[in-house]
Amino acid sequence: MAAGRNEWLGWLLSGIVLAAWAFGFHYLIGIARVGVWLDRLVLAQHVGVNATLGFLFGRTLFAGRRPLVTVLAGLLHENPSPALLVYTRRVTVAWTWFFLALTVLSLLLFFFAPIELWSFFANILTLPLVALMFVVEYVVRKRVLPATERAGFLAAVQAYRSHRAGMRS
Repeated sequence: MAAGRNEWLGWLLSGIVLAAWAFGFHYLIGIARVGVWLDRLVLAQHVGVNATLGFLFGRTLFAGRRPLVTVLAGLLHENPSPALLVYTRRVTVAWTWFFLALTVLSLLLFFFAPIELWSFFANILTLPLVALMFVVEYVVRKRVLPATERAGFLAAVQAYRSHRAGMRS
């Protein structure tokens, strides 16, 4: 049952990303024909980045794949517990929906709100929202996982660097 739901989520995610890229491509063509419309170019960039990040997280939720956050946690924990595997899967789902929500909200604000409101969202609020997502995830992690199954941000960066260095050797 869960595999079917995950496959459905993957197809939905792929459709949303494809639609976001289609919107971006459509507006880039409009820029080329009519002239430089900076707002449309920035929209394509904002939507494209967030849709791509949502896709990168979400595609790892397909049946038979390892969720992205689970892969990253595997760099810190050789034998992750079942609780950690469940948690990292849920965090991957949360990041997927977060980036898709940013994508949809950006499109809605661009088309239905004053351009100044969309610009404030895209240029000022997006990075603080990403930072807030990291903080919320950290707080939840501290409450849900025992200390032996948690690692801080710097430990994660160190593990990733070590992993990358090992890949180059």
